[in-house]
Amino acid sequence: MSNVIDNDKFVQENFERLVRKYPRQKIVICNGEIFTGTDAVKKARQKYPKLIPLVLPVPAPEEFTHLL
Repeated sequence: MSNVIDNDKFVQENFERLVRKYPRQKIVICNGEIFTGTDAVKKARQKYPKLIPLVLPVPAPEEFTHLL
């Protein structure tokens, strides 16, 4: 499985947790690990230089209230 697919799968499996823990933040996911902060991409690339990080803007829980 490619790294990009792994990142997508991680988001799919952990989306609710990400929304609760990181609302309104941009996070970086690489190899199933979450990086935060202004240098998140740099940290992910340093730790996993051969992998492609995924930058994800996380919505807030209240953005989903219309679905209730």
